[in-house]
Amino acid sequence: MKKSTTGLLLGSALAIGLSGCATPTTEPSSDRPWYQQPVVCGIAGGLIGGSIGYATSGSSDEERNAARAGTVGAGIGAMLCADRTPEPVAEPEPEPMPEPPPPPVFEPVVLDSAVTFAFDSSQLRPEARPVLDGVVRTLRENPEIRVRIEGHTDSIGSAQYNEGLSQRRADSVKAYLVSQGIAENRLMTRGYGEARPVATNETDEGRARNRRVEILNWD
Repeated sequence: MKKSTTGLLLGSALAIGLSGCATPTTEPSSDRPWYQQPVVCGIAGGLIGGSIGYATSGSSDEERNAARAGTVGAGIGAMLCADRTPEPVAEPEPEPMPEPPPPPVFEPVVLDSAVTFAFDSSQLRPEARPVLDGVVRTLRENPEIRVRIEGHTDSIGSAQYNEGLSQRRADSVKAYLVSQGIAENRLMTRGYGEARPVATNETDEGRARNRRVEILNWD
């Protein structure tokens, strides 16, 4: 009689506890509802085990089997009432954007005026064309490159005349590049005359170095 009565009481307690598990709390004390807290789940499991123990054991081993069943039931209850909400999957870190390649840089080209032009002339000589054709190839292969074409002279003659001659020579180089299909808006010309010497104008060698046309990267 004791066993049946105890089993009934424990079964009733279990029914009450499980009915409470079905109703979530409106003010949880943590990020999990109260019916999924470890203590509550352990008590529910204990009631399960205790009920089984008392209902199935004899009067002689009632206390011992009930204790064992309660321990086992606590573990079962913890597993049954455990939060099985899947862990959020972390979003993969976006791969960094690759660094853009550096813009191509045009290597300066220096045209010797003695080879490129006749004396006191802005008309291109045929000897200058192989060098200029190399510039054309580079500009075709790199359409984003723009260049400056700068003309320079020695100091013989007036500064004004030399500036005009250097400008005409720069324009002549530009005209050849345009005739080979290079867009005009990629080319800028400037005549500096004798204002930017790279050597002394006191010697023939120095003056020859100063008479030149430079093709440079246009930033």
